[in-house]
Amino acid sequence: VPEFPSNIIHIENLPTSIHSKFTNGIKTNSQIRTDLTIQLIAILKYIYLIGAIFTFVLLIRNIISILLLIRKSTIIKKDGYQLVISDKDIPSFAFARSVIISKGDYDAYISSILPHEKAHIRLNHFYDLMFLELVKVFHWFNPAIYGIIRNINDIHEFQADAYTLHSGIDASQYQLLLIKKCVGSKRFALANSFNHCQIKKRITMMNKQKNSRAWRWKVATFLPMLALLLMAFGKRGDNVPENRIVKKEKLQINSVSKTSQKQQGSTNRTIQIKSEGNYIGNKLCSLKEIATKGKDWQNASNDWILLEIEQSIPYTRVDEVWLTLTNAGVYHVTQSKAGSDEIIYPAGDVSSLAKFTEGKWNDWFRNELSQLLNEKYNSIEYSIYYGFIIDKNGKVRDSRIIRPSEYEDINTTYKKILAKIPDWKPALRNGKAVSVFYTEMRIQRPKKIEK
Repeated sequence: VPEFPSNIIHIENLPTSIHSKFTNGIKTNSQIRTDLTIQLIAILKYIYLIGAIFTFVLLIRNIISILLLIRKSTIIKKDGYQLVISDKDIPSFAFARSVIISKGDYDAYISSILPHEKAHIRLNHFYDLMFLELVKVFHWFNPAIYGIIRNINDIHEFQADAYTLHSGIDASQYQLLLIKKCVGSKRFALANSFNHCQIKKRITMMNKQKNSRAWRWKVATFLPMLALLLMAFGKRGDNVPENRIVKKEKLQINSVSKTSQKQQGSTNRTIQIKSEGNYIGNKLCSLKEIATKGKDWQNASNDWILLEIEQSIPYTRVDEVWLTLTNAGVYHVTQSKAGSDEIIYPAGDVSSLAKFTEGKWNDWFRNELSQLLNEKYNSIEYSIYYGFIIDKNGKVRDSRIIRPSEYEDINTTYKKILAKIPDWKPALRNGKAVSVFYTEMRIQRPKKIEK
């Protein structure tokens, strides 16, 4: 029977060999028994090392499989990332500074999938996953690390979905695409796959209203519970000399005053766009400083950032600041003219999206495009980024091209189409009609010529 004194497995009376001998002419068999002692700590060390080596080999195998996939695919260099088009039927995913997409998805869904995967790259999600995979090598036995990796992947997808909707993509169409693509391969542990995460969770997060009344009640319930926990488990202090109490109280007062000053300084989240430059407070700021400040604000909380625009400022200046914040991963950005009460929200950050009233928006736009654009442009590749404001009455105004294509004829054609957009059904936020800033990128690829 094994015994376990002092972390040692001690196995007694283990038979090893049988010897025959003659005693007084009689053959007798004697069984020689020996004891085997095994260190329990040594066994655990070997098991741990085997698990760590196996986990590390799996990690290296996953990296090599993705690199081989990239090597055998078509690579298109883009601004800040590379687009990898694979002939294999794989789910689209982001890996480091690369977006890997199948040929079928590239032809059919590039306008919806690409903003999602670019969000993973801009938010540096790959480095989160790489760090956690390295931690898993050393903690392969710990079930908590697998739960953490799963939850981090969910958070990554929620962030990328929010970024995609803020870029102006129709939420219902995007959710239908998620449902269609929900079943896919799970071979790429270090990749942020477009198919990742439970579909119900992602759609719920997209439709969830921020700062809801239910959320406030949850916070109100949590605070009394926290106070009760502090009272129940708080440690009573011993008698302290009076002079030490006075010093401690002074220190607390000083720290509270500094904290309140810091909080008061962070509540004013306004970027003023004036003719002489862009200001935060009374300080003239560069675009780089605006991006840094915007990320600091967003890391502190998800409160709105307001672009306060001077009346005479052209929208090229506004788009410059807005794109700077968007490229830095700052999403909750509203706009307003100085002296006006109208707040213009991002198109996807409302409870009910604005709806096109004359059929499907994409069908209407393609029809207008085919009537105005020459046939020769069907054989060239271009991309164009435009936007417009749908006010609380459903009227379209301030339509413009944010990032033009390299062809002047195409830019002129798009300006004509943007100028004749009919009315929309206005967006709703908390049951009230609001103005929204709608943006969209259109990518034209050459049509295939059948032999």
